[in-house]
Amino acid sequence: MRVASDRSASMATWIGGAIAAGLHTRGYAVMLPWLTRTISGNGSRPNDNIEKVTGSPLITSQDFAGRNAHAWILRAAK
Repeated sequence: MRVASDRSASMATWIGGAIAAGLHTRGYAVMLPWLTRTISGNGSRPNDNIEKVTGSPLITSQDFAGRNAHAWILRAAK
């Protein structure tokens, strides 16, 4: 049995490789670490804006899926 291990490149290594391969401009590469930090939890926080706008409170993903499962069921499977 083979053991899997994580070999993630550092952000700097990934950016350098992306620039060298022509995948991203230097401007995007400068913004990428900021964007990654924002996405990983330093961005927007839960609030009551949805309820203020729609008049309905937020629901969980599980509740949403339960209420809308019919939309994802293939007609042939029914």
